[in-house]
Amino acid sequence: MTTAGNPWVWFLGHLVLGVTGSLVWGGGSRIISGEDCHPHSQPWQAALLLENKLFCGGVLVHPQWVLSAAHCFQKSYTVGLGLHSLEADEEPDSQMMEAHFSIQHPEYNKPSLANDLMLIKLEGSVPQSDTIRNISIASQCPTAGDSCLVSGWGRLANGRLPTVLQCVNISVVSEEVCNELYASVYHPSMLCAGGGQDQKDSCHGDSGGPLVCNGSLQGLVSFGQAPCGQPNVPGVYTNLCKFTDWIQKTIQAS
Repeated sequence: MTTAGNPWVWFLGHLVLGVTGSLVWGGGSRIISGEDCHPHSQPWQAALLLENKLFCGGVLVHPQWVLSAAHCFQKSYTVGLGLHSLEADEEPDSQMMEAHFSIQHPEYNKPSLANDLMLIKLEGSVPQSDTIRNISIASQCPTAGDSCLVSGWGRLANGRLPTVLQCVNISVVSEEVCNELYASVYHPSMLCAGGGQDQKDSCHGDSGGPLVCNGSLQGLVSFGQAPCGQPNVPGVYTNLCKFTDWIQKTIQAS
């Protein structure tokens, strides 16, 4: 996804030149081998917009707070909630909220790519409805084989933009396999999911979007290896069970 001031240029360059020696994506916005979500089945899904263009996803975790990937950081945001299509005139129950305050995790990118999360404070609280609802964060870490759902508005495998929110089911990969595949950058703040023969995956532009397992928010789209959807090459997500205390304390303090 290309936007003014493309927030991923430095990120991709750092990865290509300095870490793995192969192209890795961060700022994913492409659901691979997924399908249209049932309208408003993911009422916690947020769209982060700059000049009315999507550049990242996010997740409503509190009436006034959205969680997203730290590498999606901007000075200000327009946050779309209650959306199925990104065409506002087709979404009468949606809300566009402004946000000018966000907090990256203090250990983000220490080491490289680790602790990839931030909190964005909306200018006002959002009332809960059938189309807008916050989701609880998983208190337990995932188990290999857990089935999860990831969603986003990123480009499709054919390179086109979807008309509506896309969903795909993927499975959690063991910590050992994740560590082995991403040995040069792996950190316990990460979890891997996907990489099946069905080639289901998240990709460029889905960054910051939700990975939901067993009804709770388990992860955020962080990065992966291009091309997206390769068999035996899962995507990497921020492992939110490691950050419940930081998220709660940050919200309470701010």
